[in-house]
Amino acid sequence: MKREYPLFIIDRSKSETYPNDYIVCLDREVGFVAQVLHLPNDNLYSQFVDKFYNIENKEIAGVHKPLKKGGLILQVLDFLYYFEVKNETKNRIQVLLKKAFKKYMHAEVERTPFDDLSIENQIKQQQLSVEHAKSNYEGLLRRTNGDKKHADYTIALAEATLESLKTLRDNQKLLNFNLN
Repeated sequence: MKREYPLFIIDRSKSETYPNDYIVCLDREVGFVAQVLHLPNDNLYSQFVDKFYNIENKEIAGVHKPLKKGGLILQVLDFLYYFEVKNETKNRIQVLLKKAFKKYMHAEVERTPFDDLSIENQIKQQQLSVEHAKSNYEGLLRRTNGDKKHADYTIALAEATLESLKTLRDNQKLLNFNLN
């Protein structure tokens, strides 16, 4: 039976009480709540990995990935259901943890702004915004309470902004060409 809801929910609403990102997996058999830990340096990350390998049933405890500096850990805090821990459930949880981690990383890259604000990067970011709005038109309609005119205007405005950025870039190139 096909799901009619997302498999993962990523919560980035950090607060003093909950300073990390969280991922909820809504799998019907082995759903879980996991916390994303960012370890900022290699020493902390290697200490975590050393302790992680001593955990019983580490296959269901989480996954980790080294980064250029430090690493990321997806640590299971709790399960949504009771289940018998056997090889089949361990494998299922491990697959879901890896998918959740991949989903988190993909979402993190999408929301990370470009480091520089060059006109080319602004154009790329605006193109992504336009593509996202068009591909998620149904969601845009829901956010505008079904107002198709408002949703279409939002996309048109994003496209007009993109064209303005392209015109600015072209004018800058022309000005640089004429000055040289």
